[in-house]
Amino acid sequence: MPSLFTKFFAATALCALSALSEDPMMLDDACLLGDDACGLELLQRRAGVARTAGVAEDAPDTSPGVSGCVEGVLSGDWLNQDALGFITVNVRLHVYPPGPDSDYCDSINADLIMPSYLGAPVRYNATFLDPVANSTYKVKYYNPLANPPYYHEGTFDLATETLTEDLGMLNGETPLPPIAGASTSILTLKRVSR
Repeated sequence: MPSLFTKFFAATALCALSALSEDPMMLDDACLLGDDACGLELLQRRAGVARTAGVAEDAPDTSPGVSGCVEGVLSGDWLNQDALGFITVNVRLHVYPPGPDSDYCDSINADLIMPSYLGAPVRYNATFLDPVANSTYKVKYYNPLANPPYYHEGTFDLATETLTEDLGMLNGETPLPPIAGASTSILTLKRVSR
């Protein structure tokens, strides 16, 4: 977890770079909520600016406005039918849109909803990480309510409107035992609504 000084330095560095460059961090007002192409372009520009500035990956996005939350492109409902290879087991992910009065966004809330006999919904904070390929990004699903808190990683492919979550890895480094009877440990969710 970055210190308050690291966050302040990262925000200051990003503001200074914005003033000297084409101002990619301040282009947020150009995007409307739900404009995936615009959000993707902002994400790519931010990643380039952050790498140029030497800013830590987990530095917060301090840009103003709702459209400053590039994770907003994930908003909506997602579905994995026959999840993990189990016939008739459907898992849903509901990703909440960023708040209308939000001046700050480093993640958005999401609920993973499974059949009740498998347990209660799981609350995540979803965050974009580094790009993996042209239109694919790493996603971190952090559960701050668990004891201890944990996260799973996955991907978001804008071109195919697909989200994944790897339930077989914990905190990016610890392999978990296979799920009994499952043919995979990866949820593959397709968007069903915005």
